[in-house]
Amino acid sequence: MNETLRRRRAVSAVLASVLGLAGAVVAGQQPAAAAGGPIIAGLTPSSATTTVGTPVTLVGSATNTTNATQRVSMGVGFPTTVSYAGAVGGNGCHPRHTVNLVYCGLNLPAGATATITLTVVPKAAGTSTLHSYARITYTTDDTLAYATITAS
Repeated sequence: MNETLRRRRAVSAVLASVLGLAGAVVAGQQPAAAAGGPIIAGLTPSSATTTVGTPVTLVGSATNTTNATQRVSMGVGFPTTVSYAGAVGGNGCHPRHTVNLVYCGLNLPAGATATITLTVVPKAAGTSTLHSYARITYTTDDTLAYATITAS
């Protein structure tokens, strides 16, 4: 991959993360799934409410709605109001962790879903909005899903 393309991807990913954190909020434990796009993002928290210092698990997902295997990029972003406490991938996703993002790339068969199970711990009382993204790798057709956890 040439350097210009690599930089465009990095800028797109950072922009998607920033816009995602400033975006919509899903109340309660309702799973969030994005509409549109060939790869659909989802994000479901184990609990919408918790106490400071108590772990919460969220499952981010990417579902391939096409008729062919696709090279997929997916991830779950989280704000600085929570601490990273671990992540596990499913169906071929082997998560990597950066400062506020857990992500992976994989070949996802037609109709299949891959997951990232992320555990975070709220640092202070308040509301934290997390987001997941999913797309065909090297495209800009991201779909986003959001979940909110409130700590007291």
